[in-house]
Amino acid sequence: MTIVIRRPVHADLVQLMTCLQTYHLHLLGQTDIVDRDFSEETILSVRNTICSVDLAEKCWIAMSEERVVGFCCWDWLARERQSAKTILISVLPEARSEGVGSLLQQKRLDEMQEQGAQEVHTWSDDPDSIRWYRERFGYELIGYEPIYHCLHRFSLGEHTFWGIHRGFPERSELAHLRRAL
Repeated sequence: MTIVIRRPVHADLVQLMTCLQTYHLHLLGQTDIVDRDFSEETILSVRNTICSVDLAEKCWIAMSEERVVGFCCWDWLARERQSAKTILISVLPEARSEGVGSLLQQKRLDEMQEQGAQEVHTWSDDPDSIRWYRERFGYELIGYEPIYHCLHRFSLGEHTFWGIHRGFPERSELAHLRRAL
């Protein structure tokens, strides 16, 4: 599989959103309830901030044969402290174990470092992802935090999409990971 990592453009939006939906991101406005894995009566706790993602900046997609097979983005946790954070990384199921996630992760780590970040923080509720961050990228486990469902605003030019990333319904904690750059 030949992979090209590049910035997303308008023509990639539908495929990009499809990719994100494979990793527990529910696009709002798609159904009457927020998340099909939860009943209508379920109350979701949302962080008190909105994660805004400008797809033209700090975001990367992985392309294979003109198809989006992966996506990642990042932002500043505290720019004044030179501290960055990963936001999302998602790879289509059929492209997993092909090195796509590693290419995307390395691209955003390189960009963080180029922009002056000294450290990066990541949160995950997926044991496989936690192991991947620690073994492949040298993250250390800082601790665990309660899960709050994160509201995301994705924009590219005049197009805006809203979604909630809620992780796995059966998990109640996020691992907080950190590594130096």
